[in-house]
Amino acid sequence: MHRALLVDEILMNILAALREGDAPYSQLNAVARTCHFLSPLALDFLWLELPDARPLLQYMKPRISSDPRTSVPCASFQRAASRVRRLSCPALACSDTHSQIALTEQLRLLSMTHITTSLFPNLRQLSWTDTDQSRYVYIQLFLSPTLESLELDFFFHKPPDFPFLTLLPKLCPNLRSMSISKYPVISLSGDEGPSAVRTICQLPRLTALECKSSTISEEDLLHLSRLKSLTTLSLGIPSWMSSDRESSAHHGSGAAKDCADYSWFCNLRKLHLRAYSMPIITSFVEPGCRPLQSVVFDISEAPTTASLTECFSTLYSSQCNNKRSAMRSIEVCDSLSNATLGVSQPLPGSKIITVDVFKPLFAFTKLRVFDLGVCLSFSLSDSDLTTMASSWPELEVFCLNEGRSWHLSASEPRQSITVRGLQSLCALCPRLYQIAIVLDALPPYPMTSLSSGHDAALARNLAVTCLSLGDSRLADPQDVACALSNIFPRLRRISAWQHPLDTLPEARYHRRLWGEVNDILQQNSGLVQ
Repeated sequence: MHRALLVDEILMNILAALREGDAPYSQLNAVARTCHFLSPLALDFLWLELPDARPLLQYMKPRISSDPRTSVPCASFQRAASRVRRLSCPALACSDTHSQIALTEQLRLLSMTHITTSLFPNLRQLSWTDTDQSRYVYIQLFLSPTLESLELDFFFHKPPDFPFLTLLPKLCPNLRSMSISKYPVISLSGDEGPSAVRTICQLPRLTALECKSSTISEEDLLHLSRLKSLTTLSLGIPSWMSSDRESSAHHGSGAAKDCADYSWFCNLRKLHLRAYSMPIITSFVEPGCRPLQSVVFDISEAPTTASLTECFSTLYSSQCNNKRSAMRSIEVCDSLSNATLGVSQPLPGSKIITVDVFKPLFAFTKLRVFDLGVCLSFSLSDSDLTTMASSWPELEVFCLNEGRSWHLSASEPRQSITVRGLQSLCALCPRLYQIAIVLDALPPYPMTSLSSGHDAALARNLAVTCLSLGDSRLADPQDVACALSNIFPRLRRISAWQHPLDTLPEARYHRRLWGEVNDILQQNSGLVQ
C-alpha cells in the first residue's frame, strides 16, 4: 500500500470522491476487499447513507432460532447497521407484488429477534415512505436515540393507529426535525386515537416541523404554537368553520390565536404556509412578535392587490422591531401559473399591482430573495424599481411573475420598466444573480444610448447569465441585445413568451424577435471566447 494512503486526509478524500462518483457502492465494496487497513473506512462510507433499506435487509438477514426470545440479528447485520447514518425506505410499486411480500417478510423476521439495544445505534436521518398499511408497525425497529431527522410519508389513508408515535419522546429524545403527511399522522382526536401533534409537542429538541396535509385541528394547532423550540414550520392551514374559506380562517384561527396571544409561534425563523387564499395566510401571521428570516406563502387562488397589501403589512407588523433587518427571503405564489388574464378589456384596480403594495416590505433592508408569482397585472415604472432596489440593496434573487405575464396591453397604457430601470436595479443591487421582470423595449424608449458615451458609469453585472422576461415587448433585437449585453456581459440566454404566454396576442411576433436577440447573444459569446 502506498505511504500516501497512511495520511488520513488523503485517504478520506479518495473515499469521498469514490462515494460521489459513478457506481459508488461497487467501487467502495471493491476498496473494502483490498486490505484489512482500508476495509473499515471503506465500509463506513459504503453504509453511511442507504437510499433503500432492502440491500441491508436482504444481504444480512437475522438469524432466527427455534426460540424467538433468543434470536438475535447476525453479527454482519449488526456491524453494517451500526455504520448507517442516513436510511430511506422508499415506496414500492403496488404492482410489484414479489418485492412487497419479500420486504414485509424481512421486516417480520427482524421484528422477531430479541433486541435489547437499538438496531441502528448511530442513525441520524430516517425517511419512511410506504404503500402498504401493514408495514407501518415496523417503523419502531428503526428508531434510535441518536435520530435527529424523521420523515414519514404514507400512501394509504387511515391506519387504525401509530403506536410508535406515543413513544417518540422516549425513543428519540434528540429528534430535531420531523416531516409528516396524511390525516392520521397529523391530527387524531376522540375515538381515532391519540393526537400526533400532542406527542410532537413533547419532543424537547424539535426545531423543524413539516405537515404536508391541511387537516390539523384548531386545538392541536394551539398546542403546536406554544412549542418554544420550534424555529422552522411548514404547514397547510385548513378551513375549520364553514365552506366560506376566508371567513372560516378568520373565525377559526382567531379563536386559537386569542388563546395563544403573543406566544403564537413566537420563535419562528422560517415559515412556509399553504392555504386556499391570502386572507387565511394573513390571519395566521397576524398575532404575536417573531424574528422571521424566511417566509414562503403558497395559495390556491389568485390574491387581490388589497389582500396582498394587507398580508405584507401584517408581515411587517408581526416582525419584532429589532429583528426586521433579519428577514432574508420572501416568496409568494399562487397555483395559477398557467392562467392568463384577458387583455381585451381594461383590468380593475384590484388586479393591478403598484409600488404601494411593496412599501410595507421596505423595512426589510437585508432582504436577499424576493419572489412573487401571482395571477395579477403590474404597473411599475423605472423610478418604482429604483425605489425597491434602494430599499433592498442586498438582493440576490428578484423575480416578479417569473415565466408569467404582466398582462400589459397597448389599449390600456400603464407605467412600465425599461432597460434604464434594469440598469438602475443592477447598480443598486450588485449581488443579483437571478432576475425575472417584464421590460418595455418598444419605441420611444432609446436603447443604443445606453451603450454609447456612458460605458464608464454603466453598472455591469457578471453573475447573471440568463434573464426571464415574461411577455416583454421589443422592436429592434439588435439594439436590445446590445443594451442588455452592456449591463450583463455574460448574458447568454433570455427566456420570454414561453408557455402559457405563447397563447397571448402578439406572442408569435415577439417570441421571434426575442429569438433573434438570443442568436445575437450567442454570436457575441462566441466572439468573446
